[in-house]
Amino acid sequence: MEAELNLLHESMGNIVSVYFVAYASMTFVWGILADRIGPRKCMLIGMVIILIGLTGMGFMSSVIVGSLSYFLCGAGAAGQSVPGLRLISDWFGRARRGIAIGITMAGGGAITVVLGFVVPMILASYSWQWSWWIGAAFVFIVAAICWFLLVNTPAEKGLGRIGASNREFSAQTGQHIKENPEQIEPGVTIRHVLKRGTVWNLAGIYFTYGIGYVIFMTFAVAFLEEIGWGVEAAAAVFAMWAALHIPSYILWGAVADRLTKKYIFAMVLALQAIGLIIFLGGNPVGSYVAAGIIGFGNSGVPVTMASSVADYYESTIVGTTFGLITLVFGIAAIIGPTIGGALADRTGTLSTAILLSLGATILSFVLALMLKKPPKR
Repeated sequence: MEAELNLLHESMGNIVSVYFVAYASMTFVWGILADRIGPRKCMLIGMVIILIGLTGMGFMSSVIVGSLSYFLCGAGAAGQSVPGLRLISDWFGRARRGIAIGITMAGGGAITVVLGFVVPMILASYSWQWSWWIGAAFVFIVAAICWFLLVNTPAEKGLGRIGASNREFSAQTGQHIKENPEQIEPGVTIRHVLKRGTVWNLAGIYFTYGIGYVIFMTFAVAFLEEIGWGVEAAAAVFAMWAALHIPSYILWGAVADRLTKKYIFAMVLALQAIGLIIFLGGNPVGSYVAAGIIGFGNSGVPVTMASSVADYYESTIVGTTFGLITLVFGIAAIIGPTIGGALADRTGTLSTAILLSLGATILSFVLALMLKKPPKR
């Protein structure tokens, strides 16, 4: 696209950044809408927006058209993740919610791997425009399937939540009994949520984790090249990091159903910190091991975070709460690489950026230890 449209690397980078700005800024909006009109409508509307954005990218003729189209893609994508969590929280009880979230997130990782093979095949036979249009066609097919299959809550089908305990089932059927003063009442609003310290604790964990995660993801390969690695070898280390994401999503999802969220956060963040310490050594074998450890631990944070929100808050405000916390993560994803890059430029080495990633991860670990147990419902 750069070559044919005669674009600068900076221009293409700005277009990609617009996607993440749109995604981050719209998560809170989609969260509120998911709680107001239901996740089914939100996800279908989001897919239509993605469809328009992908089609527009195929007709891209300038930076302005590309930025506008990719903005729509980012805005529509946020309309899948946040309402999707609300959908899962409504369909699954605590005993099965983590594994359901893990499987869902693993799907995102799996399709990324598939696209790595499919897109080059498209480009080998057709122009780059067709990679966007074929993507749009698949979104249309998925939207059509969701139109017929998605249901907001199991109650609409006369069913109960999958894996719901007797207490959860009683609450869902209107036989709710308050058990202690800290219990969250049905109908609580986002205003009440913001007054609780838990949401800020969770947001702090996600923000500091996001800083560390995105800095590593952005500068890992460049750091290895800086200390003398070849491009292919450095990319192979990064592939090790990405490969372990897919199965670990499901594993951490299963763990999230069985252990206290506070300790899961501590475990995965400790793994990430250990991996970063090893990675900074630059040892050939150690770097592969470190990338594997970091990749394995990374996926545990978003899975546990999504599961935690559903545990701490009533289903009527899960979308809004998760949207707010995801917005905070999006801000970290936007400013993290900028801060890390500026630090590396000032010091003349990318090792300082990786050290910043380590520091942010350790701070996230400390915040995780401060997390209280979820209230009983």
